[in-house]
Amino acid sequence: MELIEIAQLVTGIATLIVASVLIWQMIIQKRTLDIAHNDADANMSLTAVENKVKLNTWFAENSTPELLDKVDKGLDFMTAKEKRVIQAFTQNHFLLLTTEYRLGRMDRNPIYFRNTMRNILNNKASLEVIKSIRLNTKETTARESLIKIIDEVYEEVSGEKLPDLANNS
Repeated sequence: MELIEIAQLVTGIATLIVASVLIWQMIIQKRTLDIAHNDADANMSLTAVENKVKLNTWFAENSTPELLDKVDKGLDFMTAKEKRVIQAFTQNHFLLLTTEYRLGRMDRNPIYFRNTMRNILNNKASLEVIKSIRLNTKETTARESLIKIIDEVYEEVSGEKLPDLANNS
């Protein structure tokens, strides 16, 4: 074997070793990214739960027995302060839900979002607030599925169909 052939053999072996090390580093990096993704998902879920608990606690502290009696009658039966309380409560739950959807929480499982929306729309005042939000919402491709879920749950709970905003824009 000549010196050039030996040099080419050594270069080839060195190239294989470097390629093997790079592949190993990519495998380690993939595992690290998977762990980071799982941690981020867990953190997002915990944050969502914490925010819901805080929102529900805030509502409990700011509601009165009279307000709780009026929510089933609707916004027209409430004082200005009571309207602000129910609007803030409902709008913040709606904002939290749309943010969870946008971030892909629960893999955008429609069952989770339907049940959460059903819990938000458990009284006439909340239905009126959500209807107002929906009538002033521009649909985007990223949220079409969530908007469809919201519209379906609204219709199931209220018996009223919201206008198709895609055709009205």
